[in-house]
Amino acid sequence: MKTLTLLVLGVFAGIVLSAQNQGPIPKLSQQMADYFSYFPKEKVFITTDKSQYKPGETIWFRAFVTTGNHLPVAKGSDELFVKLYDKKGTLVLSEIFRIKNGATSGDVEISPTIPKGNYSLVAYTSAHSSPEEVSLTTICINPQYSNQLVAEVVAKDSISTAGEKNELFIILSENSGEIQKNTQLRYQIMNGADIIEKGKLKTDERGKVTLPFTLPAKTNGEPFVCELSDNKEEWKYEVFLPSNIDPLEVRFFPEGGNLIAGAPSKIGFTAFNKWGLAVELEASVLDQSGKSVSLVKTFTKGLGLFTIPNPENQLYKLVISGKNGQKQSFELPAPLPDGLALSVVKTDAGFISANLIFTDKQKHAIALVVTQGNAIYWAADMEINGIGRIKIPTETLPHGINQLAVFSNEGHLLAQRIVFVDKKQELKIDIQPEKNKLVAGEQMRVKIRLADEAGQLISGNVSVSVSDRQRNSTAQPPINECLLVASGLETPFSVVSGAFKGGISPSVLFDVYLIANRVKGFDWSKIKAFKPKNANTSGVGTGGISGIVTDKNENKVNKAKVSLVNNKNMQLLTTTTNADGRFSFPNQSTASTEDFSVKATDPEGKRELKVVLNKNFEARIGDFVSKNSQKYNFVRKNKVIDETYFSSNPDLFTKAPKVVKTNTIAIDNQRRMLSTATNLLDVIKSIKPYKITNNQIVFVGSENSINYQGGALIILDGQQMGTDISSLQNISPIEVDYINVSTNPMDIQRYTGLNSVGIIEIFMKKAKITESDSQAEKNSHNYDGAYRIPNLFPVEPVNLKRDNRTTLMWIPNQQVNETGWFEFSVTASKVLSDFVIEVQGINEKGQMGSGKAVFSVTK
Repeated sequence: MKTLTLLVLGVFAGIVLSAQNQGPIPKLSQQMADYFSYFPKEKVFITTDKSQYKPGETIWFRAFVTTGNHLPVAKGSDELFVKLYDKKGTLVLSEIFRIKNGATSGDVEISPTIPKGNYSLVAYTSAHSSPEEVSLTTICINPQYSNQLVAEVVAKDSISTAGEKNELFIILSENSGEIQKNTQLRYQIMNGADIIEKGKLKTDERGKVTLPFTLPAKTNGEPFVCELSDNKEEWKYEVFLPSNIDPLEVRFFPEGGNLIAGAPSKIGFTAFNKWGLAVELEASVLDQSGKSVSLVKTFTKGLGLFTIPNPENQLYKLVISGKNGQKQSFELPAPLPDGLALSVVKTDAGFISANLIFTDKQKHAIALVVTQGNAIYWAADMEINGIGRIKIPTETLPHGINQLAVFSNEGHLLAQRIVFVDKKQELKIDIQPEKNKLVAGEQMRVKIRLADEAGQLISGNVSVSVSDRQRNSTAQPPINECLLVASGLETPFSVVSGAFKGGISPSVLFDVYLIANRVKGFDWSKIKAFKPKNANTSGVGTGGISGIVTDKNENKVNKAKVSLVNNKNMQLLTTTTNADGRFSFPNQSTASTEDFSVKATDPEGKRELKVVLNKNFEARIGDFVSKNSQKYNFVRKNKVIDETYFSSNPDLFTKAPKVVKTNTIAIDNQRRMLSTATNLLDVIKSIKPYKITNNQIVFVGSENSINYQGGALIILDGQQMGTDISSLQNISPIEVDYINVSTNPMDIQRYTGLNSVGIIEIFMKKAKITESDSQAEKNSHNYDGAYRIPNLFPVEPVNLKRDNRTTLMWIPNQQVNETGWFEFSVTASKVLSDFVIEVQGINEKGQMGSGKAVFSVTK
């Protein structure tokens, strides 16, 4: 090994500098300070009382808000934006809560009429600018009717081969577990919106049926799905059908950031299908002549590593040979003809050991920095003769994810690598319930003990939930896993979290995960290019309006004049585009871009130009939620309720109300009519004949002899619009998804007991929260200006005789003093089940931890 000369001549603010300060470290430090003073790093972790709810219940949550260095936010954002989205990415409700000492608690009331499905609880601060940075928690809302159908589906071959026969084995039952014998089903095999085949099925005496199917040789790029439904189409269930022709996305991560010709290279990679699901992969890496230089196989679904012993200055590609993504190929990053290869050999309690190789074998002056969040924790200038090994002391480095970066003496980034420094720092939470069994109405004390990694009692702040295990089938990640690792990295932690118990060493697997990754919101090129005078400091709380201006040939126009008019107050604002044709109004609210009109002309103001507005942050989150929901829907499994739980708690499971289908035309036909209709009244008449009386719709056959004839109630996306047909005038038929007309008393009573004529439910393609919706929601809660004041959790049941609570206790923000102890009482409801006591916590030093304990409620 060549001589490694380390020049360490001074220490300032925890950074090791050379005496002459001629290296790039002082400038890098200043650039980081400038950048993150405008764009601070913050993380949000949400914990809820449970993961499954019924319509009409309340979601109780607690948000832990930390800096990028894992400390509770003290001087950062003071407001938390909390939103609930449905699976399509449509915003259902929105609130703002105050953040105090890095924490806030809150509650979200679920509408009693909300449709069954998976929803996303999203939370973020004004420091977040990318949907990938927000906190997203999947919430299942399900009335769990006893007679609700459940299809358990298993494919003969987990991956279908295009053009070859496969089979789905289906067992149909109700939530109660009752097998559905001799029951007819409909099915559709679909490729996105294209129907490949459809037909009817019938279960046998055991509730079973086999569905043979064959996927086509080509795909339109969308997922293959089997859609099952009952004859009345009141129940539907989708099954994802993975195939060997699904489009894959493979990303390569050379250790150190670059593939260097002449230097042995480890290359981490991730493998997902187009819809974000991790896949197993087998492949070969070929050089330009077609010769195999490396065999490739994922270690676990979605993650792998391979080496190229001596890469040459030529292009390489990975060609898939296994069943997933068969014959698809992906080009590796082109090797650099020369440069620095960085390889971390080991990270232990004392040092980070790494090899540095300059392929030109010349002497180089370099600078090394180790960062976490928005701070540099260690730095050094040094010289290296071609090849050397460095040992970076971990004593001054913080616990968790750190990033090692190497710069030339001129400040150019040469290599970077993510490492995990394990200081064994932990907030240990011990939960001590007084009993392990209770009967309905019985009370017990629960003690909570906080200690550090050495067992020393310490203070901290925690949240506590006590809830039914059956309502927690979707496990929430622990706070330390989320904030220390998952929330800060681009590659999802799920690719390794479930694989640590396999045959691969956990430390090896975790290191591959770090190689195949990038730190969210950290880009040295942006940090170095940042100029405070050009900074756009608007946060997502206001969001801003931005876009791009082009001419009729799609050419971007520089110095175009852009005018923006607020349609509500007619305020006029102007700006000009930059060289890329882009413009921004950073201080304008983007609750809805439809509230604004925007125009652009050429610099002389003579010719009108084309303006395309960027989606606001809320809409971009909606798109992100939609993709995540699709992925979640593909992996979830349908299953019946536990037999013992169902029989022990009959009050929890009522029968579904009978659905009276009153529309006389099929939904598909209705949608075709909506796409060409000029008004909604014609479409409604085709569904159910009516006449107009007193400017109201009265369905034929529902007339009465009273002098004043009431009309059908009009409901737009759940909001009651009244009975006057004028409320339909501003609704464009093309924006409507479908309409449901009903004169059934059960349907009418969902909205009002004062109407006996009927209802007209209009569902828009993209539902929106209207101002009246928002105001109605606000009227039911207390506010301090724009900020929601959290409601208090009801510790005691409202009705002792019908105490079917599945959340027994919720303590969102409990401060524990230096004694390390606190205790509380919990009273069992009439729900017979196992109950989980879950505690998540953090202290002022950023130590995090969680704990669980279980007790049973029995007869």
